[in-house]
Amino acid sequence: MEKLRIKLEKWVNGGYCLAHHDGHAVFVEGGLPGELVDITVIKHGNREWFGIVDSILEPSPNRIPSDCPVYLECGGCSYRHLSYEGELKLKTELLTSMFPNWNGNTEVFFGRSEGYRNNVQWQVADKKIGLFARNTHRIIQNSSTHCKNVDKRLLIENSNTYLEQYRISKKSNFRKNQKSDKTISLRISKEKIVRYDSEETEVEVLNTNLKVPSKGFFQINQFLLETWLTKIKNLLPNSADVLELFCGCGTIGIVLRDKISSLYGIESHEKSIEYAKFNAKMNGIKSFHYETKDLFQRSLPQEVKKYSVWLVNPPRAGLSKGIVDSIHTFKPKSVIYSSCNPSTLRRDITSLEKFGYQLDSLNLLDFFPRTNHYEVLVRLTLN
Repeated sequence: MEKLRIKLEKWVNGGYCLAHHDGHAVFVEGGLPGELVDITVIKHGNREWFGIVDSILEPSPNRIPSDCPVYLECGGCSYRHLSYEGELKLKTELLTSMFPNWNGNTEVFFGRSEGYRNNVQWQVADKKIGLFARNTHRIIQNSSTHCKNVDKRLLIENSNTYLEQYRISKKSNFRKNQKSDKTISLRISKEKIVRYDSEETEVEVLNTNLKVPSKGFFQINQFLLETWLTKIKNLLPNSADVLELFCGCGTIGIVLRDKISSLYGIESHEKSIEYAKFNAKMNGIKSFHYETKDLFQRSLPQEVKKYSVWLVNPPRAGLSKGIVDSIHTFKPKSVIYSSCNPSTLRRDITSLEKFGYQLDSLNLLDFFPRTNHYEVLVRLTLN
């Protein structure tokens, strides 16, 4: 691999510092703007190169020692060499730079920066459990015992003991032709730990009990979940008629039921819709309707036109063309959009602005501290 000595210029999205060399943009992990560093180039593109810092010749005054012994080896974190205060400032600057026409206040919400994950997927290889080293299938030694992002209840102190206990448990519940596990997917379910790839999860949030199906999506940051839901609630009008797209097991609408007159929830995952119906019934809700539909292949049906508030929480790919076209067709008064990908969010907002929608609330929720990821919650209203 090629080695370079390079001067880092500025932060860009993705946890990288930008530099230039021989006509190429070089995106570097593990550095800070203004530093002179030696890097290893790990990927050569026609125009863009990617590298990782090996050593720092001229350190920034903002650099702090990493608190993780395998930082940059696993690739899970981006900012452990920067204070958390500096990270929040950086994320806010990167977000607002994506919306140069935004003149309002960008609210920032954060919780604890350690132990926030309520789930984890440990990898299994060579009778070891942990995280893979970057771009390999090699388990990082003892990573399952010290990952700082994961709730301590999800850590595995002894791989051999855990695997032996699991083999005994699995043998007692033997299923024919069952394949060996390559991952161990754990999630906190109230006060116990479950394997959420095969077991349901129970959650209690804001006086609401919910069940999540096996393999079902649920927000990972246990310290910001209530904050996120409360902020969405504040963006809703009273007695709202809500269309909730990508509704999962019904979490948002069911928790915020006091502000919602009627709700139509749509999700592509049939099992999640079954749980949304169950969760609504369990919480005494009779006016919500849930249905399974493919949200990536077609425009929405005519019955959605009665809903004046659309609440969307898509995966990283953002909204499909069919959904964007449906917003143009049915013209809801407001769209509340929660996104884990600011780039696709910006794309979708740009499309909706062409139809007369205007951004009137921009919020950053740091669901993923010490990584380059974060959640963005916005509201758009029709002019």
